[in-house]
Amino acid sequence: MTNPAALITDQERVARLDCIGQALASVRLEGLEPSEEAKAVFERFVSGELTIEEMGEEIRAMNARKYGPVHVSGE
Repeated sequence: MTNPAALITDQERVARLDCIGQALASVRLEGLEPSEEAKAVFERFVSGELTIEEMGEEIRAMNARKYGPVHVSGE
């Protein structure tokens, strides 16, 4: 079996890390801090284990388990 992390380049890994860093900075400016579970999902995205869509699905599922379903207009 192929290591999923090997499927992205170092350049893509750096871009993903920057994307997550910017998102975390925005959340922290609002006085919030992601859970350790959410941070683990972000790490899986940065490493190449998840696509951005899969990361979003995992975060939505995590939030649904914790807070119940969240309905967003347009869904």
